[in-house]
Amino acid sequence: MRTDYRPKEREWFISLAYDFKDTKLLRAQLEKEDNDRLYAAYMGDLVIGEGRKFIKKPIEEFAPPYYPAFLSRREGTSDIKNEFQTYLRISEKVEDILLKDNKHSELISVVIKQLIESGETEDDSIAIVKVLLCEPLLYVYKELKSGEYISFHKLKTEAELSTQYYGSLADEVRVKSEKISFLVSHGQTVGNYREVILRELLKKYIPKKFAIATGFIEGLSKQIDIIIYDSHNHSPTFIEGELVVVKREAVRAIIEVKSTLDSTNLKESLQDFYNITRGGIFKPTIPVFKGIFAFDSTYSNVSSLANSIRDFYTKPFFVEEVQHDMINRVQYLFQEITSVTVLNKFGLISQYYPANGKEEDNLIPQLFSISDRRKMDVQSAMFIATIFDYLDVDLNAKKSFISAFSRIYGARTVKYVIEAKLTDDTWIPSTKSNNEHDFTQESVKKRLSKLALWFAGKLSSHELLIEEDREDTSIAPSQQK
Repeated sequence: MRTDYRPKEREWFISLAYDFKDTKLLRAQLEKEDNDRLYAAYMGDLVIGEGRKFIKKPIEEFAPPYYPAFLSRREGTSDIKNEFQTYLRISEKVEDILLKDNKHSELISVVIKQLIESGETEDDSIAIVKVLLCEPLLYVYKELKSGEYISFHKLKTEAELSTQYYGSLADEVRVKSEKISFLVSHGQTVGNYREVILRELLKKYIPKKFAIATGFIEGLSKQIDIIIYDSHNHSPTFIEGELVVVKREAVRAIIEVKSTLDSTNLKESLQDFYNITRGGIFKPTIPVFKGIFAFDSTYSNVSSLANSIRDFYTKPFFVEEVQHDMINRVQYLFQEITSVTVLNKFGLISQYYPANGKEEDNLIPQLFSISDRRKMDVQSAMFIATIFDYLDVDLNAKKSFISAFSRIYGARTVKYVIEAKLTDDTWIPSTKSNNEHDFTQESVKKRLSKLALWFAGKLSSHELLIEEDREDTSIAPSQQK
């Protein structure tokens, strides 16, 4: 372990000279009034009736050696790249030690011993444990008669328990699916029952304002495995048992259920969704969730699945009827597939993200994979959570639900990876609703910011649609003739 590290301005760090109990999270600051002398600032102790204050002292008052603190997943600069990799590696091991048997707490001496046994040096192990103890809302130091402990913060404990609970949703679905497979060999019967399994699971979590059925969208011929629609404000045009025909404005989610997802039925489902939501046929005034939920898949990994979805939206194909190549380009915001989930295997979700990760880039739809280091199926929970994002419910109810599921996203064991871009880097929508945006990237970003507030439950559907004409649509000037 290097001992010559000296923090730069605004970098977080700790002094290794202090014991576990007294180690503080420090931030380097240049004090201009003191000839740009380097100071270390830290949060003062909590005093009842007073706000906590930052205290600044010359860095020399904190004995070296110093070690960088990364505050969870923040990357380090190039000169502390090795320390950052050490932090990532050891922090995962510490987390796994505390997660074992759901103890969420362990003697620091035991943690250090296990880290050394796993191949880490004693110096690195001690340094990273001290760094972790300074990370707010993640770890806390406890001193008991039996010794010094590192424990999860109560918020992290809640997050872990929530992750395990919602991650167990997949087990419920899997067990029921396996039961019918053992008893019945007829593929269509098994497939239909699996649709019922998913519908019944969704009914446990989707608010009563919304109905869940199979059927059709008014005016469209494609039968959809699962339709979630606003039954509080819109009565179905036709209903017989769980088969319905619903008005377009009532639709909030459409889902295809597959026993085994392969390249053929993936393309068919994507094409069906694209045809249903093609500009000029059915362009929802607020985003509609479009998902595929599969119980198994022939895809060997999530990247190959993501690449197939990317190819659907970006590669030309020959159409005999018109004797011409065509591309299923994304025409408007949130027209693309929302989520594809394979039980206990893969999870993909579409998000608008800068084309190359820079703030000035165009925001384009990209596929992110989600997975858990412990092999828990957080993907199924993500699928349900994302559906809820698309529901226009009471704002307090939405915030409560999002808060419960967001603990999964915040878990350190959960990993997100950009898998594929669904458009080119310069993409902007080619069609829109009236007053939605003006086809400039600035206005598109403004619209996406507004939609982000709606997804987060901070904006009602009425506020989202204010000043918009629900019927009129227009096309980009470059598309006009």
